[in-house]
Order: sequence, then C-alpha cells, then structure tokens
Amino acid sequence: MTTSIHDHHILELTVNAAARTIRRRTAYPERSGPNFAVVLFEGVEGYTFHGDTFGTILFDVEFVDAIGLYREYAVEMQRAYATRGGDGPWASSAAAAEALFADGQVRGYRLSSSIGLDGAVWARQLSINSD
Repeated sequence: MTTSIHDHHILELTVNAAARTIRRRTAYPERSGPNFAVVLFEGVEGYTFHGDTFGTILFDVEFVDAIGLYREYAVEMQRAYATRGGDGPWASSAAAAEALFADGQVRGYRLSSSIGLDGAVWARQLSINSD
C-alpha cells in the first residue's frame, strides 16, 4: 500500500542535481512517528515548482502523460531554456520533448497542494514511503 501524503506539510525539499533526484520529506502537522513520509523522484529530467514551501499543505502527486504535462508548462519551459539553459535541450520544443518521452521511461508527475507549492516533475521513478 502506498503511503498517502494528502494533507501533509512539506518539512524538507531537496534537489540533488548530481544524483538527479528530488526528495520531499512530509508530515502531518504536530504529529510524529509513522505520519512522516518521503516522496522521492529518481532519474529526474526536469521540474518546475510554483508557490511557497513554508506552510504548504499537499493534496497529491499524480502520474500524468509526460507530453501533456509538458504542454501545460511549455511556454515557461521554453522560455527558461532560451534564457537560462532550462532543464535541458528536451525542454526547448514539443518535438524535442516528444523524442525524450517516446520510449515511456520518463514519466510526468503533477504536484498539487491545497495551499502553497505545486508544479511538475519529469522523472523515471517515483516512490512514496513512510519515514
């Protein structure tokens, strides 16, 4: 059974560029023990976050079509790539993104919250476990 993060608050958010991971440690407020969770994205190809992590109340992490998710964020991703290098050449155009996602190894994940941080992650693997 997958650990639920619904209504959890973000305690820590770590992006490890060298390891290509994103780790979020979460918990229900004012509780301890098994109410902690770790959300770990591995094989990260790109991400975009919006909102504040201070006081974020999580709703869900949802697996979605990677190219569809890219299309939602395409303007932002293409602008970031053009001005700062962005997430990599795959973010420069829909055709480049489709080429990366064609083999199905990179998946799209929509991050949603009731309050605070939301966004998208493109990664090869997601695990959510009790901490």
